[in-house]
Amino acid sequence: MNLKAIMIAVAALASAASVSAAPVTWVDWTSGTAGPSGSANGVVDLGAPGPDASDISVSYSGEIAFIQTSGGTNYWTGTSYVSPEVDNGPGTPDIIALSSATTKTLTFSAPVDNLFFAVVSLNGNGYSFNEDFEILSFGCGYWGCGTLTKNVVGPEYQLIGSGEPHGVIRFNRAVSSITWSSLTNENWNGFTVGTYGAAPPIPEPSTYALMSLGLAALGVATRRRQQG
Repeated sequence: MNLKAIMIAVAALASAASVSAAPVTWVDWTSGTAGPSGSANGVVDLGAPGPDASDISVSYSGEIAFIQTSGGTNYWTGTSYVSPEVDNGPGTPDIIALSSATTKTLTFSAPVDNLFFAVVSLNGNGYSFNEDFEILSFGCGYWGCGTLTKNVVGPEYQLIGSGEPHGVIRFNRAVSSITWSSLTNENWNGFTVGTYGAAPPIPEPSTYALMSLGLAALGVATRRRQQG
C-alpha cells in the first residue's frame, strides 16, 4: 500500500467520523395489537421503495394503549423533532402509545447505528432504558411544551419529562435491541424510532491488521520526510 493510498483511506475514515445531520428514515409501523401484552411490527425502508435486502425489520413487544399504522391524527407536529443531528421529524402519523409502568422491548433484524427515539407528551413521566443515550432536542409539540432531562441510576439511563415535552434522543452505540420501562402509569405518551441506516459490519481481524500496518507506514513515512 503506497503513501497516497494510505492518506486517502485515513481521510475517508475522518470524513465518516465527522458526519452530523442527515435525513432520518423513520419506521413504518405496518401492524400491531393493542393491550397489556401488545405487539407491533414495522420496517425501516433504507433502499428503493418496496421490500429489499437493505430494509431493517422492527418488532415491539409490551403494552400498547393504542397504535396507528395507517393514517390517524398526526401527533408529530412542531419543531421539537429537528436538530443539528436530525434533518426531519417523523413524516407520517404512525405511533405507538404507552400508558402503563411496564417493560417494553424493541428488536431489530440487523444492528442499528444512530438509533433515534422520538417521544410525544412524556407528561410528568419517564422511561428507564438499558442503553445509554443523549438528548438531541425537546420543546413544544402537539400537546404543549416541556423539557427532557437525563438521570443515570445504577445500570439504567432514565429519560425524565417535565411539562408536556416532545423531542428526540439518540442511543450512543449500535444496538440490536433495547429494553425500557415506563416510570409511572398515565393516560398515554407515544414514541417511534428511526435511523440513518444499519451499523457497518465489524471488520475481520485481518482488516484491523492491514489498517494498523497502513497507519504505521504513514507514521514512518512522515518521520522520514521531517528528517529529510
